[in-house]
Amino acid sequence: MEAETIKTEHKQQAPKKQEVVIAIKGLKKSFGTKHVLKNINLELKRGENVVIMGRSGTGKSVTIQCIVGMLKPDSGSVKVFGDEVAELSERALKELRIKIGFLFQSGALYDSMTVRENLEFPLTRVLKIKDQADIDKRVEAALDSVGLLEAIDKMPSDLSGGMRKRAGLARTIIVEPEIILFDEPTTGLDPITSREISDLILSIQKKYKTSSLIITHDMECARIASDRVVIMNDGEYIAEGSFDELHKSKDKIVASFFIDIL
Repeated sequence: MEAETIKTEHKQQAPKKQEVVIAIKGLKKSFGTKHVLKNINLELKRGENVVIMGRSGTGKSVTIQCIVGMLKPDSGSVKVFGDEVAELSERALKELRIKIGFLFQSGALYDSMTVRENLEFPLTRVLKIKDQADIDKRVEAALDSVGLLEAIDKMPSDLSGGMRKRAGLARTIIVEPEIILFDEPTTGLDPITSREISDLILSIQKKYKTSSLIITHDMECARIASDRVVIMNDGEYIAEGSFDELHKSKDKIVASFFIDIL
């Protein structure tokens, strides 16, 4: 008697759906008669870097201000970690902002404090850490991550533009945010330093598993740091895709951003 052959079906598991950490739907924002955001729809997934590109005055920074609750939308929805930002209490909004790091164009360091003191500030004021040994360890680790440990006791005025950006980034990541918002991170830097900052953004993403929105006019930064690029024009997002996909676009407006890229 032949042995019975038993067939076992192996069901292929569906790929795990990536968590959406920022969800923007139908966002509109005007200032008087100026309609800055007309109909913004955007998702940022966990662990993803999304670059937002657009000409000056198109509302890129306004989008970020709505995300952190600095501005309230006229209509539409802005959800961060599933919570409607405009509906959060003052206390809940403060707790949300701890999870969101923001890197300003200038680095926004306190000029009267050393680099060390600038990094200690969010640890003692935001995270309420009192153990000096723990504070020292975190400060040194953050500076080491951005290659700036040797400048720990320097004043911001003693730093170059690129070093100020690095120090600002170190202060941003020291509270271990889940989301980082970058506002023109390479503005005013020479090409070599700009590339170093772009590489650093990518390195931070991989090391800390952050999700980032990056506003930039720097095409090389967009190429290096992005998983996805969104093009903004006249208050709306008109195209999105990988850098290479948009580079090949036949759309005249999209193509105009890549005109100097070989």
